[in-house]
Amino acid sequence: MFEIEARGGLGRRGTWTRGDRTLATPLVLFLHRSSRAAPTYAEALFVSERIDDSRLQVRVRGSYFDPRIGNHPDDLPPTKGMPLSMADLEIPEDGVAEEFAIVAGELDLPKASGADAVFLANGPEFQRSPREFVAAMERLRESLGPAKIAAVTGLASPSNLSILVYAGIDVVDSSRMILDSARGLFHTSDGGIPVSEADRAACGCPACTTGGDLQSHNDHALYREVLLVRNHLSHGRLRELVERRLANAPWNTAVVRHLDLRGYDWMEPYTAVAGGPMLAYSHESLHRPEIVRFRRRIQERYRKPPSARILLLLPCSARKPYSASRSHRRFRDAILASANPSVVHEVIVTSPLGLIPRELERFHPARDYDIPVTGDWSRDEAAIVTEDLSAFVETNRYDAVVAHLGGEAPIVHDVLPDAVLSTKDHPTSEDSLVALTRTLDQVAGSVRSVSKGARFAEEMSNIARFQLGDAGLDLVEGATFRGRFPDVRVLRGGEQVAMHTTRGMLSLTLAGGDILSKRDAYWIEIEDFLPVGNIFAVGVRDAAHEIRPGDEVAVRHEGEVRAVGAARLGWREMKDLRRGEAVHVRHGLERPP
Repeated sequence: MFEIEARGGLGRRGTWTRGDRTLATPLVLFLHRSSRAAPTYAEALFVSERIDDSRLQVRVRGSYFDPRIGNHPDDLPPTKGMPLSMADLEIPEDGVAEEFAIVAGELDLPKASGADAVFLANGPEFQRSPREFVAAMERLRESLGPAKIAAVTGLASPSNLSILVYAGIDVVDSSRMILDSARGLFHTSDGGIPVSEADRAACGCPACTTGGDLQSHNDHALYREVLLVRNHLSHGRLRELVERRLANAPWNTAVVRHLDLRGYDWMEPYTAVAGGPMLAYSHESLHRPEIVRFRRRIQERYRKPPSARILLLLPCSARKPYSASRSHRRFRDAILASANPSVVHEVIVTSPLGLIPRELERFHPARDYDIPVTGDWSRDEAAIVTEDLSAFVETNRYDAVVAHLGGEAPIVHDVLPDAVLSTKDHPTSEDSLVALTRTLDQVAGSVRSVSKGARFAEEMSNIARFQLGDAGLDLVEGATFRGRFPDVRVLRGGEQVAMHTTRGMLSLTLAGGDILSKRDAYWIEIEDFLPVGNIFAVGVRDAAHEIRPGDEVAVRHEGEVRAVGAARLGWREMKDLRRGEAVHVRHGLERPP
């Protein structure tokens, strides 16, 4: 049984229960041999014959051509013993022993459906083919789902472990450390180098400080890295660790690029819509699933406020949300000083998110990302703005466009040559701010103004649609709004259906959940029970496919909404897993007296 505690991409920190043992994942199986025992800190062992040891022992049973007798539930089945190029060669063997399965190719996947853990065969060969590794992980997860423990042997090193975990691997082994130690390679998180070039005195690990051999160092380096990966998972920072590891080997970069550029559709459902700080420092940050999803939603879900007639493009700020920054407060003062501010629509131009309408500045990751602000734009960053701005103005029509920008101005000018440039020297200089007010007077002075309340209602509708799709419009249809942004209550017929808060999302009440349920959106079907506290995966029957971790959801049974709250898992995890929190309940039906 497996329970997810924290996540990063397809990577999970969790607990794996095997009989009476509870193991933390990601997990390293350290090889134990008669000539050399596994290290004392090893949490699980990889053995050819079982020993008198209380730790989990995964036993190898050889190949189909040279099998070893075994009947223990933690024995691996005999492997095909075939290279990756012949992985789908049919051999009359089950590929499953008790709860473990070995998958060499696509034809083996159906046999593994009843297994608890699935081991990818031919792990060392994946070093030559990162594309095939990603394809194998996609086949495994799409076919067998997220409840299976995914393992690979002969592949892990300190420099690539975070990438393996990010791609969905839960269990690795230390066999590569044994082989590379025999080859004289000294491993760190930065990669392997000949031991003759290593400064072991600078290492600081127990093996290097006490005169231990090379394998002891390499084993400890792998163990230290798995602890680091677990820590980054717990704090929602695995992707940042992955990006720091990309420079260590071309294989690492290739895997992440395949995941980002070709694996988005199967990675994105496991990617949370809410989270903490996001450090977007590298080129690969441009293609993070969170970033790509935000950009796609701007194109697919977002529409400008109907009363907005003037598009005002503004630069980003280091402080988030932008409206809390000194520069944007000054922009806002200049806008309010113009003759008709109610028809001006503020949209921030930034990397890596492209465009962020003002009303969405608190939605993750817009409120959480951090980038180095130098005013310099790479070709890829410029291409993102060019693409997004072209699509935005094609879908959202304005009477005029004002660009109050700095280094972004040439990029915008290439897309919108008729845009009015209002910056004189620097966007926040006094001359520029005065010019912004005058420019808005000129382009918006003759446009019919709208009431502040009507414009605010339009922006709240935009937030609802961006978060919940078209069902969000049903949630706020005919609603009134009470409070001062960002803390706003959404009322329909005098009854509160949602609450917008500083986290940038609408939180549902039971009445709001009922609206979504009737719209057949963001629902979770549970067994026949009245939730007391949070809802766990074992009680979930089904879930709407649009649900991502962090989404607001309606929990129902046969049409009756019994609770609302925030999803802790994606839709398929809720269905497949039997342990772990599925929904953090905010409101639930009270038990009858």
